[in-house]
This record gives sequence, C-alpha cells and structure tokens, in this order.
Amino acid sequence: MRYSHDDMIPLAVSTGLALSYYLYQRSPQPVKLGLAPEKPEKPKCAHCVDEKPEVIQEKAVGCCEDEQTTTYHEKPLSCCVDNEASITMVPTIGGDHKHKIFETVDDETLLISKLPKEDAILTTAPNVPPSITRDHPALVRVPLVTTTKLAQLTSQYKYEQWTFNGTVPGPFIRAKVGDVVELSLTNKDPAGNPHNIDCHAFTGPGGGAAVTTAEEGETKVGRFKLLYPGLYVYHCAAAPVPVHIANGMYGLMYVQPEGNDLPPVDKEYYVMQSEFYHEPPEVDDDGRRSEIVEFSYPNGLREEPQVVAFNGSESALTRDHPLKAHVGDDVRIFFGNAGPNLTSSFHIIGTHFKNVYRDGGVTSNPSKGIQTISVPCGGSTIVDLKMAVPGTYTLVDHSIFRLDKGAVGFLNVSGPQNPGVYQSSQPPRPCVGCKLHS
Repeated sequence: MRYSHDDMIPLAVSTGLALSYYLYQRSPQPVKLGLAPEKPEKPKCAHCVDEKPEVIQEKAVGCCEDEQTTTYHEKPLSCCVDNEASITMVPTIGGDHKHKIFETVDDETLLISKLPKEDAILTTAPNVPPSITRDHPALVRVPLVTTTKLAQLTSQYKYEQWTFNGTVPGPFIRAKVGDVVELSLTNKDPAGNPHNIDCHAFTGPGGGAAVTTAEEGETKVGRFKLLYPGLYVYHCAAAPVPVHIANGMYGLMYVQPEGNDLPPVDKEYYVMQSEFYHEPPEVDDDGRRSEIVEFSYPNGLREEPQVVAFNGSESALTRDHPLKAHVGDDVRIFFGNAGPNLTSSFHIIGTHFKNVYRDGGVTSNPSKGIQTISVPCGGSTIVDLKMAVPGTYTLVDHSIFRLDKGAVGFLNVSGPQNPGVYQSSQPPRPCVGCKLHS
C-alpha cells in the first residue's frame, strides 16, 4: 500500500506518542514536585506578647522518587528576635526507614515559654562545664557581651583583641540536643563595630547571624533549637568577617547527644587554635619600638600570620596555664580551629589519641590510636588520652615551623614512674633552647 505525504504526518505523530509512552513506562519515575500554598501570616511569638499565638496548620511539599519520599512540615516556633516570630525546620525520622520527615518541635513543646529555664554554665579556656545530666529539654540562656581588651599576645608584644565576654577564645558553651538556646548578644565595643553570632550548631540563615547583629549599645536576642549533637565553632560574622575572626571573636559549643553523653573521663579541657596578623611595631624618634602591635589586613590576605597560638596567646598553655593530669587519668580535649586561614595538624608529643571523634561528631564510633588529626578552619575534634607515664607532653601544630610562631602548649602529668612502659638509665634533660618541654 502506498501512503501520500498527508497520510504520513498523523502516522508519524501517533507512532511517536506510542514510543514515548513505552519508554516512559520502562524508565524510572521522574521526580514530581508538589507546590505548597503560600505561607500563612506568621504569628507573633508567645515570648513577646501576652496572647497565645494561633497555630499554623501543617502543609507539605512532597518530592517523590520511586518509593522514597521526603516531606516538609512547618509549624511556628523556634526563633524570636525583635518581637517577630520565625520558623525553624527540625529533622526527625518518621515512618519506615525510607521516609524522612522534617518538622519543628512536638506539639507539647510548641510553646518555648513552657520549657524549664536554666542559665548556661560558661567557662573560660581551658576549662569545660560539667556534663549535663537532666533527661529533658530546657531553655538554656547564654549571655554574650562583645568588648575589646589589650592582651599580652607574645612575650614581646601586646595586641588589642576583640572578645566575647572578655576572653579569647570566647566561653565554652555546653547544652543538649533538644534544648532551645536563648542567646543574648550585647555590643559594648568601644570602637562602635557591629557584631553578631554565627554558631555552627544553629540551624537557620547565617547560623543566627541574620538575627543577632547588634550595633554599639544594642542587645539582640535569638532562640535556636539544637538539632544535632557534636562540637561546633561559633564566631562573629559581621562584615568584614575575616577581620572579626582574626581579632579573636570565636569559641566552641558542645551539644551533648540526647541520650548518654560520651564516656566519662577524669579531666576535660578546652583548647582552640588561631592565628594573629599584625604590623611591625612602630618606632619612636629615639629608636624604641612600641610594645603594642596593630592588626594587618594585608598579612591576613596573604595568609602570613605573625602568631599561631593556642587559647589566644603564645603562653596561654605554657608558663601561664599548662594543662594538668595524673598518671592513670583519662583526659579529654575539646579542640577547635578558628583559623581564619590555616588548617591545624593537631598532635601531642609523647602520647596517642586513644579515641578521636573526627570533625566533632559524636554519633559515630571514634577512631582509635591516632597520632595526628587534621582540623580545618571552622572545624573541631574531640580527643581522649590515657596518661601512662609522668612528665611533660607537648601540644603542637605539626606544621612544625608554627612552633616558632607560638603554637605550643604543655600537659603536665604527675605521678609514679612506669618503667614497664618508659625507662632510661639517664635522667631526662631538655636540649638547650628547647621549646617543646617545660
């Protein structure tokens, strides 16, 4: 049979449609996106007004691929700043293992005002607050104040540091998964710089920076539900961010798991590495050098620090405050790297890391018997040590030239000798000019 040109057109169209339908049936189902209706108007937060806020009905945005489904539910809560309620998304697991649901808090804890309130125990480095033993969530109040101080950065020079609560690093904050952190930031910077908080433990725009930016004399308050356990860096993220971090505005927050915390130890310490970038000291007409040095943006931009230090100064963990333990002690170090530029190769001379919770994560099994751990800028780790022999153990960044820039600390261990592990017919004697031993 012969077909005319006009007959071929509908035949080709019908054949193409049939082939497309056949291939569609044979191929995996494409992703289908369901669009949610517009958000209802956000209610005012119960923390800020007397009346009870209305409840927003859940809505879902479905994304289906084969049998795996992800659904998002939104309810009002979680962050209240300047009398405005915002919405936070909280991950939980629902249904079988193929279905993940992200929602805010359970209905019974929807109103933060009903949570029991407590003030966070804030400690300065190298101290760590005690483990949290309560078995319920709480509203944990964390007051932070920004100010400046003239600090003895090295044996030669002083430097004006920008601080949280007057220390570099800022205070160690300890809370628990499920807690709501009420963070108040008061800006008392005499230079008038704005400041805020970007906490890597918080979920939401800027890690909290978007709602905590405070001008001079202001106080900003934000509430943030803690979703994931682990050790997290917090820092100022006001512009220019590198300058605020380089001048000392950082610290650590440890979020304990919802159930049991890490195994108990005898000692816990807080250590944070960072760099400082400064100009050469000014010289007066008589040739005398100033004892105060000032920040250098060009050196920071070139990533050429003059000082690399633990806990904010060259001597913070040496002649001023060495860490201490006893033979037989289990020691835990919460270690963070503020940067702003250099990755740390954290190592303790003379011992091993019995347990390493890499990247500050505490939900996976720790690595065992590690010698050196890499910690990037804005990252952290938790290490456990077993002290078997008395003596001085030296904390270093094993990018070892940084030793001469100040990256050194001591862990002094007292107690009886252990010749079964370490012995010599000669007494220990540090080399002349040694920076690795006290």
